[in-house]
Amino acid sequence: MFASGAPLALLALLTAGAVTDRPRPPAPIYGGEAVEPGAWPGVVALEIASGGGLLICTGTLIHERLVLTAAHCITPGIAPSKIRVLLGDTVPEATFQTSASDYGIHPQFCADTETCKQDVYDFAWVKLTDPAPAPTAPILLRQDQWDHAMAVGASVTLVGYGYDEKGLQGVKRIAETTITALSDTGLEFRAGGMGVDSCQGDSGGPAFVKSPGGTYLLAGVTSRGYACGEGGFYGVPYTILCWASEGAGVDVSPPACAACDCLNTTGEEDGCGCRAPSPAAPGPLALLSAVGLAWLSARRRR
Repeated sequence: MFASGAPLALLALLTAGAVTDRPRPPAPIYGGEAVEPGAWPGVVALEIASGGGLLICTGTLIHERLVLTAAHCITPGIAPSKIRVLLGDTVPEATFQTSASDYGIHPQFCADTETCKQDVYDFAWVKLTDPAPAPTAPILLRQDQWDHAMAVGASVTLVGYGYDEKGLQGVKRIAETTITALSDTGLEFRAGGMGVDSCQGDSGGPAFVKSPGGTYLLAGVTSRGYACGEGGFYGVPYTILCWASEGAGVDVSPPACAACDCLNTTGEEDGCGCRAPSPAAPGPLALLSAVGLAWLSARRRR
């Protein structure tokens, strides 16, 4: 994630963040475990050639030819062929790999978290040269799904190839944690802490929530955080699907919502005819006064 500069990447290239402005050495993820063999096949690794080395990030298949990841993982202007996408439980033993044929970085991505305190649009799409032989991840698209899963205290499942507690990277791991805050727009949320968190190498990877029927849905893209284990920040991908569809030429936009704005993520009436109001419930706004400084001091994690 972009620690709280650059993607969750190789140890020598990282600038892991802390609550203070002084850089700290990257710490490994805690509280997770390796996935069962073959589990979470739609979660993929990205190897990105940068500065003479290889950066590792994570992504999620949302179409057989399209991966959603973090903007800070990709250096603007690099050749698509410098990005490799790998499927499998570990990077060294990938069962499938292909290069990118194109990519897009969200035009509203804000790399300066001193200026942009929240909703930094840390999204990128990567189009694959060859279709991936793996199921795609369903995305949280409906209001009932949002109302059920997106609240402080709700469970979140994080998956990625980042560092573990032994400082090893490149193995697909999973961690279970909870949402601790949402931004005032609902377009970002914070999750993890108390030793359970994403870490370097997990950038761009998924945060899943469960639908009312028990299906895992992609609800967040790993962005930035504090020192690993202290909590991270996740962008909600729903509203950027139209942008990704147009740029990549692959339709991943929500059905029956041409503007990709059919979710009410704040619980407030705003005049959008396609949005249904959320049921009355304790909203995130009251919590933000208590955690406002957390948004202010977050740095990038790769």
